[in-house]
Amino acid sequence: MKVAYVTQPHDAVLPPRQNSIGLIVYNTAMEVASAAQVTLYLRRGASGSLAQGSPLRVAHAHSLSDRIFQSLARRVPHWARPQALADRADAYLGWADAVAERLRRAPVDVVHVMNYWGWSQRLRGQRLVLEMQSEWLSQMNREAVAAQLRAVHAVVAVSGHVERLFRAAFPEYRGVVCVVPNGVDTDQFCPAPQPARDPDCQRLLYVGRVSPEKGVHTLLEAFKIVVARFPQARLDLVGGRGAMPMRLLVGLSDDPLVSALARFYAPDGSSDYPERLDAMVREAGLSDRVTFHSYLPHKELIAYYQRADLVVNPSLSETFGISIAEAMACGVPVVGTRVGGMLDTIVDDVGRAVPAEDPASLAHAMCEILDNREMAQSMGQAGRLRAVTQFTWKARASKLLDVYRRVCNT
Repeated sequence: MKVAYVTQPHDAVLPPRQNSIGLIVYNTAMEVASAAQVTLYLRRGASGSLAQGSPLRVAHAHSLSDRIFQSLARRVPHWARPQALADRADAYLGWADAVAERLRRAPVDVVHVMNYWGWSQRLRGQRLVLEMQSEWLSQMNREAVAAQLRAVHAVVAVSGHVERLFRAAFPEYRGVVCVVPNGVDTDQFCPAPQPARDPDCQRLLYVGRVSPEKGVHTLLEAFKIVVARFPQARLDLVGGRGAMPMRLLVGLSDDPLVSALARFYAPDGSSDYPERLDAMVREAGLSDRVTFHSYLPHKELIAYYQRADLVVNPSLSETFGISIAEAMACGVPVVGTRVGGMLDTIVDDVGRAVPAEDPASLAHAMCEILDNREMAQSMGQAGRLRAVTQFTWKARASKLLDVYRRVCNT
């Protein structure tokens, strides 16, 4: 079987520096390559490289029109906005046309597309598998999306939450619909060989984008409460700092909690969210207890997980919650919010789930675990077992290969 992965052009897919979707694509493709011939379609000039002897193939595509739209949207935003050039740039239709041309010259059995359902018409004639790592399908114009889905043979949802939204929005869809969770390298993400935690210091860890929808402001409010109970507590936050574009967040969601995040944006869509968080830390007198680390390579990140007493995800919008799965793989108890994919990931055995935008409940759950070492250890062990049985790249690849075979046999 020949499989092509059509990645998002803005993603960093190849090692050593990968973003979240790029990492998912790469690790999935590596595992699928044990049973299929896999080609990654990347934009020309993409960074990174394959290791010698890699089973993956790489093909590059290029679109001048996309680059022009992106340049205009960035350099002359006030003129570009009425022309909807930012939307045209985000659609990457030129990229899809370039990939379609490459695929006509080098046919495959299955084309796996990440998130961009709008490419389906460009790729018509291929056996298309559309994977949704976001809620976008259920948030866009239903009639327009339904028309595009006619060219899609299967929809893969990263969580039961995304699947439920899709089925509710498109009950008439007759293709394959399947939940395929993200994976974790449970050989690398594992408990420390020797105890790495400091018994005299409680270490809390957040891993993810530092953006309004991730609820970091709520975490900082909750941490003030935790510090009153545990004066030696420390909070590490690992992830890029910068707000998601307002039109891709507040402008799409019908969730009132997400809509309320408009308070972190100016009328022109800009945001000073990172600066507001810095001010919250200073005003609470927590500058010596809270550290923003930005991006960390995986090897360094694993060490942070292994040292943590607790991993927390306070998000308001989460389709899966990869940090929760990574924490469980490392044997660390978790606290997250009852939103999106975390409804499927966090069970009582491994941690606690609390309402979003509720600092008091978040702090209470964190203190409960920090205050009970025996319970925390039991949660960590249960989380490790859950990760190695449900959230591995091998398990993910096995489910996807089943989808590919079903698509090829229809």
